[in-house]
Order: sequence, then structure tokens, then C-alpha cells
Amino acid sequence: MAKRILEPNTTLYPVAVVLVTTGGANPNVFTCNRIASVSSEPPRLALAARPNRYSHALIRASREFVVNIPSPAQQTLSDYLGVVTGRDEDKIAIANLQLAPATKIKTPLLADCPVNIECTVEREIELDSHTLFIALVQAVHADESLLDANGDVDVARARGIVYDCGTVRERPTAKFNLDDLRRNVKGA
Repeated sequence: MAKRILEPNTTLYPVAVVLVTTGGANPNVFTCNRIASVSSEPPRLALAARPNRYSHALIRASREFVVNIPSPAQQTLSDYLGVVTGRDEDKIAIANLQLAPATKIKTPLLADCPVNIECTVEREIELDSHTLFIALVQAVHADESLLDANGDVDVARARGIVYDCGTVRERPTAKFNLDDLRRNVKGA
């Protein structure tokens, strides 16, 4: 197999796409694909966000966020939430998202997502282009149909719920028509 050496970039695939709510009592939601499990005892997730993004300031101020795992049927919603900024419009209202209270934090979860993970920020690491938020998992909400006999999320059952993107790239928004996304997300 012939291979070509490429310039360093963020090609990593597949990566999960998640919808992150933050902001406490005044929530916003954004699409993120820079997220990873980084510790099991205690459970921790790491989420990277650019400092100039609206949700970055909300995470920093509230010190919490909810990772909502969307289904493949929520691809248009995920695209819309990743293209539009909460500075300019109320994405939650426009997309008619159903919020549900979290059990351990103030930020609500997205009721229509099959898995929601409540997190509190433990520390931050400033990277060149992003801030890496290291967060403790406080609670996990999972659709009953995804659970195995032990009450754990069955990875085989959950595999079908994950909407993943091909590669992590910066701002691939040129492929989106914002008016079409708004129209489609309102009609969903």
C-alpha cells in the first residue's frame, strides 16, 4: 500500500459528534467533536473549545456542561448547532429543543438525546488554539433500551445511536447552507 506523508493536521477518524449544553440557568448548546474519555477512576471527560467561541466563556463561567450524545437522525440538528453561534440566535428555541433538568448540575440536558453525561470542570489546560476542559462525570442518563442486564450502556446497542463525522477539521461550514439548515431544523 503506497502512502504519502502529509503536513501535520487533525485527521482522526471516526470521531463522535456530541451536543454540549452549558451556561447553567441560561443554557446554550453547541456541536463538538473534540472530546474524549480520559480517566475511569474517577470518570473524567476532556473537551476542547476555542477561546473565541461563545460556549467557551459559558463553560468557564458555569464550570459545568452536559455531553448529549445525538442519534444519527439528529444529524441536521447537529450540523445546525455547530454552524450557528449562540451569540447571534437562540439555537435552543429555533431548533425547538426539549430541555430536561440535570440531577447534579444547573445546566439542563437535551431530552431527545439517548445519552446525557453531566460534568463539572475540574481543571483547564491552555493549548495553542483551544482550552482543554478536564471534567468529572457527575451523572449519566441513558435510554433504557441501551442498557444491558447489569444496567450498563451496552456498547453494541449504543453503536447504532452515534452520529459520527469522518474527520476532525476546523470550521467545515462552507458545505452548509445556513438557510436550509434553519428550515430543516425547524421542520424536524
